[in-house]
Amino acid sequence: MDLNCLETEVKKRIQKEFPGRYMTIGRVAHLTEPLAGSIGRGCQFRNRCNRGCPYGACFSANAVTLPAAERTGNMTLRPHSIVSEIVYDGKTGKATGVRIIDEETKETIEYFATIVFVNASTIASTSLLLHSKSDRFPNGIGNDSGELGHNLMDHHYFSGASGTYSGMQDGYYQGRRPNGFYIPGYRNIDTTSKTDKFFKGYGFQGSASRDEWSRGTATKGFGADFKEAMMKPGDWTIIMNGFGECLPYHENKMYLH
Repeated sequence: MDLNCLETEVKKRIQKEFPGRYMTIGRVAHLTEPLAGSIGRGCQFRNRCNRGCPYGACFSANAVTLPAAERTGNMTLRPHSIVSEIVYDGKTGKATGVRIIDEETKETIEYFATIVFVNASTIASTSLLLHSKSDRFPNGIGNDSGELGHNLMDHHYFSGASGTYSGMQDGYYQGRRPNGFYIPGYRNIDTTSKTDKFFKGYGFQGSASRDEWSRGTATKGFGADFKEAMMKPGDWTIIMNGFGECLPYHENKMYLH
C-alpha cells in the first residue's frame, strides 16, 4: 500500500533532517490481491476492518484458517463453547484435552486431542492456564515458578503530535487504507544511538488525511453555500503517535479472584 502525497512529503523531510530515521507504510496482514488458495480475498479499501472484514482480506481465523481447515473435510466447528480449563493427565504428564461449558445449556463437556493449542490472547490465555489446576499444578498448569500472570507488559499510546497543512489542495487519495505510516525505532539499536536515559526504544505510527463532510458537525454555517463547502475536502491533517513497550515488572500482574 502507498503513502499519500503529504505522507510522502513528510518522509522526504524526515530523511533530510534526521538521517538514520525512516518512514514507511505500515505493515498489516491484508492482501491487496487474492493469492493462490485464497477465496475471494482482496482489500477493497472500504474501511470495514473493524467489522471483521466481510471481504476476507484481513488475516483472521474466520477468513483464512477456518475455511482452510473446513476444506480438508476433517474439521468440526463447535460454537457456543467456553473453555473452562485444560485437562491434565497425571500419568502421562501431558495436557490431553479441554473442558468446555456450553453457554446455552451450561453442560460441561470434555474433548481430547494429541495436541492442545491455547490461542486466547494474553489475558484470557493466562486466565485459562491459572484456572487449570491439578495435584501436579496446584497454582495453574505449567506454573511451577509462580510467575504465571506476572510481568504483564503493555505500551504507551497517544503520546505524539498532530498538525494541519494548508498546501496540496489539489491532492487526495483513493479508498480508505487499513494502515498508516510507520517510523521504526531508532534508539538503542547500535553504539551511536545508545542512550542511558531509558532501555529499549519506541516507534511512531500515524497517518495524513483531508477533513471530510463530517467536519460540518462542528463548523458554523447553513444553507446552500455551507452544503457546497461540505462537498469539497477540507485541509490536510497529520497525526503521529509514539508506541513504546513497558519493561517487565513482577508487580504488574493479573490473577484470579
